[in-house]
Amino acid sequence: MPEGSVRREQVAAVHTTDILVLGAGSAGCVIAARLSEDAATQVALIEAGPAAWRDPWIRIPAGFARLYSSGKYDWRFHTEPEPGLEGRSIHWPRGKVVGGSGAVNGLVFLRGSPRDYDRWAQSGARGWSYDDCLPFFRGMETWAGEPSAERGTAGPIHTSEARHTSPGAQAFIAAALAMGHQRVKDFNGAWHEGVGPMPLNIRRGVRSHSADMFLKPALARPNLRVMPERPIQRLLFEGMRCIGALVRGPAGLERWEARREVVLSAGAIGTPQILMLSGIGDGAHLQEMGIETLLHAPGVGRNLQDHFLQRMRFRVKPCRTVNEYWHSPVGKLRMAARYAFDRRGPMSIGAAEANLFARVLPGAEEPDMQYLFVNFTVTSYDQGPDRHPGFMFSACQCRPDSRGTITLRSPDPADKPVIRANYLEAAHDRHLMVEGVKYGRKLASQGPLAALIEEELTPGPEVRTDEEILAMIRRDGGTVYHPCGTARMGEDALAPVDSRLRLKGVEGLRVADASVMPLVPSSNIQPAALMIGERAAAFIRAG
Repeated sequence: MPEGSVRREQVAAVHTTDILVLGAGSAGCVIAARLSEDAATQVALIEAGPAAWRDPWIRIPAGFARLYSSGKYDWRFHTEPEPGLEGRSIHWPRGKVVGGSGAVNGLVFLRGSPRDYDRWAQSGARGWSYDDCLPFFRGMETWAGEPSAERGTAGPIHTSEARHTSPGAQAFIAAALAMGHQRVKDFNGAWHEGVGPMPLNIRRGVRSHSADMFLKPALARPNLRVMPERPIQRLLFEGMRCIGALVRGPAGLERWEARREVVLSAGAIGTPQILMLSGIGDGAHLQEMGIETLLHAPGVGRNLQDHFLQRMRFRVKPCRTVNEYWHSPVGKLRMAARYAFDRRGPMSIGAAEANLFARVLPGAEEPDMQYLFVNFTVTSYDQGPDRHPGFMFSACQCRPDSRGTITLRSPDPADKPVIRANYLEAAHDRHLMVEGVKYGRKLASQGPLAALIEEELTPGPEVRTDEEILAMIRRDGGTVYHPCGTARMGEDALAPVDSRLRLKGVEGLRVADASVMPLVPSSNIQPAALMIGERAAAFIRAG
């Protein structure tokens, strides 16, 4: 609904600022913190979720699993029944808290391939090649590993290799080396093919994320306001200029106005939903929802991408897996004591301890599959670790061809949007996932891993043919939690956002979060989201 229908007397309060940032996720926290460095610029940061600065489960790396199962800071999104996954609806956890998904994720810190960003530039996101992005990647981090021209040394986000590698992770690395893979010196360097310990965004055994490392130090600045627990209802416009947003505060509706710019940073799901609720999207869909079209932008909500995975689970000999610790009172005490004493041990690790990027298909010019070693087994994070000793590694496609959509369910901002991931829609994705599972089996058969593995649980020994493997993937596979691309940058007519992150067709509005990614990076997307936040702040400062 256009802004003119909202009268000032209908709201409980009216606030004005210079820059209004909507969404305190990985990118939004960076933007607000960077822009508030200028004392002459007033910045307001709006977030639907709470502030949780003291929650120990956010700070403890292994706490990600508890946060997942509790749903405490989760938007609780689910896809529609997926045709390619036997009609299963997939849970898509997204962070609803100051810090966003970066406060609750598995702490894996991988930029992806340098070629990923060159592909962004080639697709129409001019000025986003790897060489363009590298200074911002470096500026946002302090890398604890071997110095290199690729890594930062003085940024807010602290990154390091895993401080703890279990016997299973060591065997995983040794097995990949036995297959001929190289030991990677730095997965975030110029070339990432090979195996090694997982890089994590952890500082001295504690999660290092944008809310803590960028935003928290800025809270004392008088020109910065951080306003949690304020779900965004829609954007406000005067003509074709975005002037602010309507949000629901503790005492009722609030009107927040921006003298200079509004930055929408609500994530790959929230951003297209808010744009459509504000009359920006495919006109036919908006009309169907009863929303007056302000700007026909059919690319909003399209181009949805996500990494897909298949977990390969194994029952193993006792080898200090989390399963063993978790189901023993003494084991739990030992884990906690080790973490309390020196911030090491299983509680100091996020979602994975080791990583492999491999070329699986013949003729692949670069790695097309990623394997993440996890020192426990779960059927679902909701149920916790299995009772038997076990570990698993996830086979993940680096660059899926399948594309999905985000659309509105209704014009009510409180209704969750309709998410259609369309997993395995593309024939290439189906073929690569099958070959990826077969390659994972070869990895598991190598001596270092074979010496520990007692039984393959998934896929299971009865699953042999390509058809049987694909059927199992459809029954069991799921998300790697990397949705992106739903308001992509580009020069073509379907790209809603230009290369300086401005929403085309309106004034005063930028988009800066994972939704602007033209193509999903080859691995985890958190570093790319942080980098987008850094670049957005630079664009705004430049005017």
